[in-house]
Amino acid sequence: MVLKFSNNDLEKFHKAVLEDDKYGSENILIKQILEKYPTNTSREIVAMKISLIDVTNSTNLSRYKSKISLSDLTTVICKIEDFDKRVENGDPTLVKEIANQKQINLFSFATKYCCYHNYIIYKRDDYSIYDGILKSNLKKYIDVKENQIEKWRKNCDYESYHNLIGEILSNNNIDIKDKRRKFDHFVWWQNR
Repeated sequence: MVLKFSNNDLEKFHKAVLEDDKYGSENILIKQILEKYPTNTSREIVAMKISLIDVTNSTNLSRYKSKISLSDLTTVICKIEDFDKRVENGDPTLVKEIANQKQINLFSFATKYCCYHNYIIYKRDDYSIYDGILKSNLKKYIDVKENQIEKWRKNCDYESYHNLIGEILSNNNIDIKDKRRKFDHFVWWQNR
């Protein structure tokens, strides 16, 4: 059975996340840092933002340290041509460029790095976050197999994943501002 939800459900759980002592305060911190340092050209600033998003979003980059260092990942992001313009425009190919590194897959981190920049700096809602909670729970809202979502992650096929989230939102007639971000909070809060 596919579960349904409403605009009000998304608003309610989004508010719960933002008002939570731990998660709400971390969200404020991310917002303050990204607003103060919006661009991705300075190595020091990019390293700081990578670390902040990693720690607050449990992306576990340290488990890949033997294959890619913070310095390496900083270089990757800083060398992406027109990164800031592309993230402003919601370019889905950015996720794969960040995620596909040295035989490791940083898909979850890449979705979050792009999402936060697009959402906070440019006040847009063009990216959907991927994480284990969403992967395990999206099947509640649409007929999809968890192994299909995992296949998209392994192949860094962000566009298919992004389209699935869009289909879920469309099937539920969600038409509120920041619906992708609020859907992430909705699913995450109930299943954390």
